[in-house]
Amino acid sequence: MRRRGLIKALLFVTVALSVVLVLILALEGYLWYLSSHLPDVQMDSGAFQVAETSVVYAADGSVLAEWYDEQDRTVIDDDLIPGHLKAAAVAIEDRRFYEHGGIDIKAIARAFSRNAQEGAVREGGSTITQQTVKLLYTGGERTLKRKLQEAMLAISLETQADKDQVLGMYLNTVYFGRGAYGVESAAQRFFGVTSKDLTLPQCALLAGCIQSPSRFDPLVNPGPALERRNIVLREMREQGMITAEQARIASREPLGLSRDSDEQQPRFAPYFVEYVRRDLLTRLGSEKLYRGGLRIYTTLDPAAQRAAEAAAKVLPDAKTDPEVAIAAVRWRDGAVVAIVGGRDFTKEQFDLATQGKRQTGSAFKPFVLAAALENGYRLDSKWDASPFSTPVKDETWRVENYENSIRSGTYTLELATIWSINTVYARLITAVGPADVVDVAHRMGITTPIDPDPAIALGGLTTGVSPLEMASAFGTIANKGLAVPPSGIDRVTDDSGAILYAPVKSGTRAISAANAATIGGVLNQVYTKGTGSAANTGRWGAVKTGTAQSWQDAWVVGYSGDISTAVWIGFPEAQKPMTNVHGIKVTGGSYPAEVWKRFMSVATAPGATTGPTETTVVDESRETMMVYTLCPESLLIARPGCPEKMELELPAGSMVRDLCDRRH
Repeated sequence: MRRRGLIKALLFVTVALSVVLVLILALEGYLWYLSSHLPDVQMDSGAFQVAETSVVYAADGSVLAEWYDEQDRTVIDDDLIPGHLKAAAVAIEDRRFYEHGGIDIKAIARAFSRNAQEGAVREGGSTITQQTVKLLYTGGERTLKRKLQEAMLAISLETQADKDQVLGMYLNTVYFGRGAYGVESAAQRFFGVTSKDLTLPQCALLAGCIQSPSRFDPLVNPGPALERRNIVLREMREQGMITAEQARIASREPLGLSRDSDEQQPRFAPYFVEYVRRDLLTRLGSEKLYRGGLRIYTTLDPAAQRAAEAAAKVLPDAKTDPEVAIAAVRWRDGAVVAIVGGRDFTKEQFDLATQGKRQTGSAFKPFVLAAALENGYRLDSKWDASPFSTPVKDETWRVENYENSIRSGTYTLELATIWSINTVYARLITAVGPADVVDVAHRMGITTPIDPDPAIALGGLTTGVSPLEMASAFGTIANKGLAVPPSGIDRVTDDSGAILYAPVKSGTRAISAANAATIGGVLNQVYTKGTGSAANTGRWGAVKTGTAQSWQDAWVVGYSGDISTAVWIGFPEAQKPMTNVHGIKVTGGSYPAEVWKRFMSVATAPGATTGPTETTVVDESRETMMVYTLCPESLLIARPGCPEKMELELPAGSMVRDLCDRRH
C-alpha cells in the first residue's frame, strides 16, 4: 500500500511539475512573442516623436495663432521644465520614481491589496515610466497583453534613458486638460505664461490635474482643483521636496488662472492668419503644418492691422451696409502687412481681400496707361472725349463717361487719367490692343486670368481680381517697375530653427523705371486734385479710383510711403448696387477714399513701423528725376503767361520738351 501511494504521489508531482513546466514554457514563449512585437525605444533613434503644435507669429513677435491636429503640444527640453513641476509630478504620481527600474512591485502589491479590500479599482500601480510608455507606444487598451507589453517596455526604456529624460518625456506628453498636452501648452492655456515662469502653486495645480483632467479642471471645478493642488503641496512637503513654510505660503495662493483660459481667445487678424494657413497647406502639407511644431514668422504688422480694422468701420451697420476689404503690402519686398477680409470672420470665412474677385472699374486704367507708354504714346498726346462705340465680337461696344459728365472735347492722356475719362481710355485700348494690356497687368502682379477684351480698360473683367492683387500690382509702380510677389510669410522654421521655407523677396522687371515714374506722377495728381483727392493724407501719395458698372464695386488703390494699399467696398452678392448707402451712390472717391485715408494716415505716419528699413529689392536702373513746371491745360512746359502752373516729377528728358502752345 505504501509503495502504491508513493507511486501515486510521484506521478502527481511529475504531472504537476510537467504542467508547471509547460505553463512556464508557454509563458516564456508568450513573453518572447510579446517582446518580438515591441516598438523600438532606443533613445538615440529619435523614437520620442510626438505631434507638436505649430505657432504663428506677427512681425513684432507676438503670437497670432497655434495650429495643431488633435493635440495642442509644444515639446521643450528637459532642462527647461521647472524643478517644482518635476517634483510635484513625482510626489503625487509616483513617489518611488527614483527608486524603481520602470515597474514598482511594491506599488502594484499595495494597489492590489486596496482594490481587493474595497471591491473596486481605487488605486493604480502604474509608474511614471509605464504611463510614458502607454502615452507614446501602447495606447490606453486595458488588456493583459497590453499590461505585459507596457511593463516590458518600461523596463527597456529605463535601460535606455535616465530618470530626468523619462520624466521630461512624460511631462511633454501627458494631458493636463482643456486641450493642452504637455507642460508648455498647459502653462500657456491655464496661466498665460511659458513653463519656465510657472510658480510653485501653479506647478502643484498642473501636477494635480494629471490624474483626472476633467474632475480637477480649475475652471469648471475650482473647489476640487484647489483641494487637489494643496494635497500635492502636502505630499511635496512630506517627501522633503519643499519646506513647510513654502507649502504654507503656496497653499494660500489663489488659483491664478489666465482670464482668457476659460474660453478660446478671439484671434487677431483672422483673415490674415487664414490666408497664411491656406498658403502653407499648399506648400508644406497638413502633416507638417498641424503636427510638425513649426515656427511660422509672418509679415503682419499689428499696428497696421489695427489701423485697417478701425478704418473698415467707416460703415458700421453690419445688417445693411456693404462690406469693406483692405489689402496692404510693403512694396519693396512684397510683405503683406494688413488684411481685412470682411466684417466678421466668425460668420463668414470667405476672404474678400485675397479670395474675392471683383470688377475694378477705372482702377484698372494704370495698366492700360503702362501698355500705352510701352507702345510709344505720350502723356501729352491728345484724345477725343466724345461718346465712343466700336464693334466687338459681333456686338457694338458703347462707352460714355460717368453720368455723362464729359460729352465732348479733346484731352491729353494725362488729364484723361486724372479725371478718369472713360471714352479716352476706350479709344486708347483700341489703339494699343487688349492683349498688350493683359500682358502688362500680369507682369505687374495681376495673377487672375484676364480675357483680352477692350472692356478691361474700364475694369470690365470676366472674373475680376482681388484687392491683394491690385495692391501688389500698384506696388510695382512704387517700386520703379519691379514686381515682387506678395506674401504673408517671412520664414518658416522647424523647432530647431532650420528654415523650411522663405519666399523670394527680390523683384523682376515688369515695366521700365521711366514708365513707372511717369505713371506715379499722374496718379499723384489723381491723389492731389483728381477723383482720389478725398484719400489725401497730407503726405505724398498716388492713387486711382474705380467704380464698377451700376455701382456694384468701388475701389481706391494706391501707395504712399512704403505701403501699397487696395480698398474695395461692395456687397458680397455681386449684383447688388450701392445706390443708396447713407444717402449717396458709392463711388471710389467716396467711402473707399475715406477708408484708404484713415488707414494710410496711421500706417504711413512718421515713426510707423511696417517692417525692415533696409531696401530688400535693388533697382539697378534708377532714373534721374526732375521736377517740371507744366501748364495743367496743355501739360507742356509752362510759359510765364500761363494762368495756372503745376509741378510734376518725371524722368529727366524722357517726355516733356515743348513749351505750352495754348493762348490763354
